[in-house]
Amino acid sequence: MSDHLSLPIRLPDEEDNRFGRLATLTRRVANHVLEDHWTPAHLDGIADASHQAWKYFDEHEPFDELGLYLPSRFRRCILQKVGETLRSHADKRDAFQSIQSVLPAHKIRRIHRRRIKEQLWDDGDYLSSGYVDILIDQLTSYCDRHGTHPATYFELQDCPEYDSGVLPFSADDGPTSGQAVKYQYDADSETLTIRLKTPDTLSPETRGDWSWTEYERDGYEAFHDLLAHGDLSAPEFQPARRKTGDTYYELSFPVEVDHAETTDGTDCVLALDAGMRKDMTVVVATDDGEQRSTPQFIQFTDREKMRRLHRERTRLNDRLAALRRGARSHTDEFAHIHSEYERVNSKIQHKRDQLTHDVANQVLALALAYDVDAIVHEDLRSLSPPSDEGTLSWELSSWARRDIIKKIEYRAECAGLAVERVYPQGTSRSCPRCGSTGHTCKSPDHHEEHWWGGHFRCDNARCGFEGDRDYIGTLNVARVFFSETDELDHGFTSSYTGDSEIVLAGRSAGEQSDGLRSSSEASSDAGTRLTFGSGIVAYEPEQAAATTGGGSAVIAPAVALPESNADGSDGRGPVVQQCTRFLRCPTESY
Repeated sequence: MSDHLSLPIRLPDEEDNRFGRLATLTRRVANHVLEDHWTPAHLDGIADASHQAWKYFDEHEPFDELGLYLPSRFRRCILQKVGETLRSHADKRDAFQSIQSVLPAHKIRRIHRRRIKEQLWDDGDYLSSGYVDILIDQLTSYCDRHGTHPATYFELQDCPEYDSGVLPFSADDGPTSGQAVKYQYDADSETLTIRLKTPDTLSPETRGDWSWTEYERDGYEAFHDLLAHGDLSAPEFQPARRKTGDTYYELSFPVEVDHAETTDGTDCVLALDAGMRKDMTVVVATDDGEQRSTPQFIQFTDREKMRRLHRERTRLNDRLAALRRGARSHTDEFAHIHSEYERVNSKIQHKRDQLTHDVANQVLALALAYDVDAIVHEDLRSLSPPSDEGTLSWELSSWARRDIIKKIEYRAECAGLAVERVYPQGTSRSCPRCGSTGHTCKSPDHHEEHWWGGHFRCDNARCGFEGDRDYIGTLNVARVFFSETDELDHGFTSSYTGDSEIVLAGRSAGEQSDGLRSSSEASSDAGTRLTFGSGIVAYEPEQAAATTGGGSAVIAPAVALPESNADGSDGRGPVVQQCTRFLRCPTESY
């Protein structure tokens, strides 16, 4: 089995006007076709079609009203883009129809989220995909405006609109014979030659209004390394934003890589708990109740900066709203504030991407280091926000959990690890040592019960076990997984039995820390090292260890360029190279 990992190549800044025309024309044409097909009949049709999305449409009719000359391959790419959007909304409409039967008669309040998810347990795909959370937010907003719930999906959902000119190219013609893009990689010189067809005007009327332009790009280290183990597929043209808010353009190339084989049987798992105050808590446990690792807490270090950015975005949004109410949305002041809003929003998106990539990489590195059979996490359908958390905290918890799990799933699949989910009840209030019920309190210094407290205390006087709430929850996720039912197994007790520990490295390039040292190696230099930042973590399946410089599954974390060089010294690398590699390769290749 194989999967595709995406590698972005930044296009030259000096041709931004040409790329801007392609992006603008793509957005304009795609929105026209989407609006024309935004009907229940077309959602039914695209949902029933089993072939590629573009084949659902007539290749000419959707573009007749535009009066433009559009190359046939460009039209096909637009139809594929629109078709995938319609298919997504067909799925979302099915989720809407499922949720209608369990909606309360009044506005959906915080307490109803969990109840709705529990009643929709059988429709797991809608819940785990995030459709229900999105729909609940939309339904709440609709109810605020109209005082009732919508009767149909089209009452709830306006026709979507593309706000960027992303264009997925077709791979039908091969890399050197494409009708919209051609590309060829030279392994000897490590250069990528790209020929791209773009419009010379925003309203092309003839074939002569389109031109081929050629670019030679040098790529970057992760790009060359990954191409040694896979082949490029047809790219996607996409606008992107620097942290300053300025636009640049890139081609994102999928590279097909082989998956490792998944092991039979599950005796040892890495359990996850996505807490409200920590991004992820990790513990390794076995089916006989042994805890083989100390708890690992993975925390995003820039959370406070995200809070500041969120406050700034809210402030700017309030100013924009005030200007709109005052009929001043046409003024220079509005344009300036809107530009600042877009700049801050872009920074938040970069931080979100960095958070989810980094946490997923840390989790998989630990799973490989401890040689587990599977990664187990709490089912996303059990998410519910605490009543005393702010807006940003809930936003971080809900979107980040789902995005992190998705990134862990595809990374684990490449490395040959299973990812399982459980739906535990009361995982933070059941003692993992004796199985008795406990309570949570504010801190180790407090004893009175606090529902959203961060510290657990066992109520069994003979046991007296206590610990971090998220750590307790993680152990209990493992208990549920190894039990024969979906309930907590009270015969399963866990206590730390391992003799090794991992200390996570910092993010900076070249920084290392000791990892997975046994007690006998503690005073020697033979301990394994985990290197993050721009380094590599490698895994040898015959050893329960992670090492640098060899193995069969290699992880390269998301690479964030230093702030001082955010634009790339040569203008050719993307601002953030979000490339995570999992490669099958022999040790001697390093």
